Amino acid sequence: MKLQRSDYGVLIALAVLTAALYGQVLNHDFIKYDDTGYVTENPVVQGGLTWKGFLWAFTTLSMANWHPLTWLSHMLDVELFGMKPGLHHLVSVLFHILNTSLLFLVLRQMTGALWRSAFVAALFALHPLHVESVAWVSERKDVLSTLFWLLTLWAYARYTKNPGLPKYWPVLLFFALGLLAKPMLVTLPLVLLLMDYWPLGRLRWQQAPPAAPLPSSATPVMQGKKRKKPLREQKKPPLSVDAGKWKVVLPLLYEKLLLFALSTASSVITIHAQQKGGAVAPMDLFPLPDRLATAITAYVAYLWKMLWPSGLSIFYPLEVNSPVVVAACASLLLALTFAAVRGAVKRPYFLVGWLWYLITLLPVIGIIKVGDASMADRYTYVALMGPFVALAWGSFDLSRALRVPKAALGATSALLIGALTLTTYIQLGYWRDTVSVFRHALDVNRSNHVAHYSLAVEYTHRKNYEEASSHLKSALEIHPYYAQAYLNMGIVCHHTGRNDEAIDNLKKALNVNANLPLAHEWLGKIYQANGQVDIAVQHYRRAIQDGRDNSVSYSGLGEALTFQNRLDEALRYTLMAIEGQPKNEKLHNNAGFILIRQGKFDEAIPRLQEALRLAPDYAKAHSNLGGALLLAGTHRIDEAIHHFREAVRLEPGNQSARENLNYALSQQKKGRR
Repeated sequence: MKLQRSDYGVLIALAVLTAALYGQVLNHDFIKYDDTGYVTENPVVQGGLTWKGFLWAFTTLSMANWHPLTWLSHMLDVELFGMKPGLHHLVSVLFHILNTSLLFLVLRQMTGALWRSAFVAALFALHPLHVESVAWVSERKDVLSTLFWLLTLWAYARYTKNPGLPKYWPVLLFFALGLLAKPMLVTLPLVLLLMDYWPLGRLRWQQAPPAAPLPSSATPVMQGKKRKKPLREQKKPPLSVDAGKWKVVLPLLYEKLLLFALSTASSVITIHAQQKGGAVAPMDLFPLPDRLATAITAYVAYLWKMLWPSGLSIFYPLEVNSPVVVAACASLLLALTFAAVRGAVKRPYFLVGWLWYLITLLPVIGIIKVGDASMADRYTYVALMGPFVALAWGSFDLSRALRVPKAALGATSALLIGALTLTTYIQLGYWRDTVSVFRHALDVNRSNHVAHYSLAVEYTHRKNYEEASSHLKSALEIHPYYAQAYLNMGIVCHHTGRNDEAIDNLKKALNVNANLPLAHEWLGKIYQANGQVDIAVQHYRRAIQDGRDNSVSYSGLGEALTFQNRLDEALRYTLMAIEGQPKNEKLHNNAGFILIRQGKFDEAIPRLQEALRLAPDYAKAHSNLGGALLLAGTHRIDEAIHHFREAVRLEPGNQSARENLNYALSQQKKGRR
């Protein structure tokens, strides 16, 4: 379909309005809830776009998922913009604008309807439920995967006009790329079947043909004493698919076999990744009846928030509603499903929109329970496209039936868009930083243990340990078996000099969840600081035994082994730490120090020089480099003196550097005699 001037006008208006609304995210910060794992504390991502990072993206199951294209997207952001959060946010906004434009173009291409397609795209662009997907850097996977979702629909629409292998390959390619960005696209083949029914019309439901009418002069046939009912009294024929249509259904399924195969493979990989990452809740902890109850209420809750978007939160604590509420929600879902099926002939868009909503939410509705949230706004990013279509086309048909003037319909639509824009603008403000987004979550629900915990993490980072401790206590009152809260209480206690309490809390965390490498890592740090190096080594080894890339634990273990004079092993772990954090000057200094202890002065010098390249004012590195140069031979004594002087200048209390400087000066004098 060739685009008209009006189409370009709609695209420009949508892009300008969306950009103006979301422009405030340029001043937003990273959120210390998943953004740490995806970007700010991920050493591989912080290394930018590298060959090593490329291989890591395709092999890692970090963050309990396999989405290599998302990892590469974050790496590219770091490569281009460094760690400027506003520009990371801007990229997500650009993806959202692209998705909005593509949604309009796909609907316009499939249906030919201009203003209804524009209305759906506007709802998608401006609805508050979509703020989480756009304004949260961690949800890059949402906006990126949806781009490929819509490109798949676009390619599929082109393919259906003239089916053939050359036009099928783009469908397969876009779908595969979408799965590499986020596995939630596994339901897309089913959605393509819905598109075959409406609006593509490749599978048409029809009424069974009525019986031939009786001639007006004919006498009704008598059977015994009973007479056949007149035609007007006979029941309407049932909705059916004629036999010939099944010859169409099977090819439609057959052409999607490769898509279903990709969905199956992605599902298997995702379940494995989530189980390995400890994200999947065991069935005995959260039984199937509770999961079904939560899923039923979540379906209704999302619909309600679509119609009345208030009380939105970054995290919704898991709650099991009463049987009465669950029964009421189930009744509503059944009623809507019945209405959609019954009206399928006259209102096919309602059936397609409703089934789109039900199907696309299936992977995240909670039957396979991942995490301890009851629902999440981000899950509606694709799912609400279906209800938006049903609303747009249904409103249009209703207005025609009621003979509502087009101007009145347009004014109502504009008022709705305006209300959503205002609500979204307010909601975006809550995503300014970690404190504001989780304080709002507490305003929505004071019993939100994750909000208390996340605020504590942020206040710990800001060294506001009193506020952090208060929120951790609140989190543990709500959720007494919250391992992460005990872990962070241990960290807070350590920072405030209460190491005995710190050790006690870290051990409580491990009692609740034995698979907490970070708890072992902090126990290693504390025991090492207390001079209990043997115990520290045990905990560092426990922290790294699961095979994860744990640079901090490698570093700590290297330091502890250096104290034990196990220098070969210490150097090995220090070099492993450097692989994960190549720009960490302390690690290069530690490696140089170990090499000096081993008498490998020529190998130590480049390590220490790299430490100073990364941090020119690093006093210990100057001191160690001076020592390596001095021990390497008298021909480098002048360089050694320079570095000793720098060490003393930067750290006047460094007695070892002063003594080495005096010794080097005395050797210099001897050499001049």
